[in-house]
Amino acid sequence: MIRVLLVFVELILCFLLQSTVMPAISMAGVVPDLLLILVITVAYTRGRVAGMLTGFAAGLLTDVCFNDMVGLCALFYLCIGYIAGYSQKIYEERDYTLPLLMIAAGEFLYSFAYYVAYFLLRSRTEFGYYFVHLILPRMVYTVFVAAFLYPLFHWIHKLVVRYVEKEE
Repeated sequence: MIRVLLVFVELILCFLLQSTVMPAISMAGVVPDLLLILVITVAYTRGRVAGMLTGFAAGLLTDVCFNDMVGLCALFYLCIGYIAGYSQKIYEERDYTLPLLMIAAGEFLYSFAYYVAYFLLRSRTEFGYYFVHLILPRMVYTVFVAAFLYPLFHWIHKLVVRYVEKEE
């Protein structure tokens, strides 16, 4: 129960930071995806089901507040959480390379799926422009921010796991 509450609080904090503070410090017109960092962190440390549920909640928050179609971003984040959850089997506490690579891949998958759903299906086929001006800068900025946030999220989750194990 404590883990679920922790992820809920982290979701709300990341969502608030992403929608209020991060636009003020955007670079090249892009904002890092804090919710994606959280989804992949949870999936990497706790597995597929936790990653899926966290991804669905993060996507639903995004859909309800910013998008016209409710459920599409929830589906994207859910799939990314599920895919990232497979790496929980090779989870290594001190390895930060694999999570950062997964965050880069997750950001690419999310941005590509977003491009297909919101641009390509509306006959806007300038993928090269979209890749160079939106996907690539967003990937780089998200991974840069993740280099600082992932260790913090990982430390918090490790602390809670120790606390829960003590209680049992």
